[in-house]
Amino acid sequence: MLPSIENIQFEENNERLKIVLPVKKQWVYLVLYSIMLVIWIGMFIYGLIYTWQIAFSGERFAFVFTVMLIGLLYILYRLGKVVWRQWQYYAATREILFIHQDMLIVRRPVSILGLTDAYDRAHVTPLYFSEKYHTPAFDYGHQHVYFGHDLPANPANRLIGYLNARYYPHRDEDDD
Repeated sequence: MLPSIENIQFEENNERLKIVLPVKKQWVYLVLYSIMLVIWIGMFIYGLIYTWQIAFSGERFAFVFTVMLIGLLYILYRLGKVVWRQWQYYAATREILFIHQDMLIVRRPVSILGLTDAYDRAHVTPLYFSEKYHTPAFDYGHQHVYFGHDLPANPANRLIGYLNARYYPHRDEDDD
């Protein structure tokens, strides 16, 4: 039987357990990353047009300058991926955990886009409450994975207790 925890929705079928967690909008970050994203798109489009113009200008330095511009466009592209990922993180309205038999998926959807991270359950440790970040977490290898940042402590601890009892029933509290 699924628990009733405030602001958390549970849905279960034969394949997986779906847990929907609330996310509060952080408008300052969303606005800043939106501005950075618009600036990045403008810079990248202008960079492509400028590189095209230089490449076919017929000047004797065009090849070397085009290669340098392509290198800079690659760096700009990688920077844009970081900005795009952060924008999606702050634009999401909810966080969803999918717990399959062999996979744990953390998703922050933005329409059909969004961030999705998948973890092999064989390497996922039991969940715990991070006192430092005041959020539920689990370890995946040496990586700490935090989720449900906007959950109050009591519902977060109830969720952790339910998931640990269901998926890690033989875990001893003293094993930490």
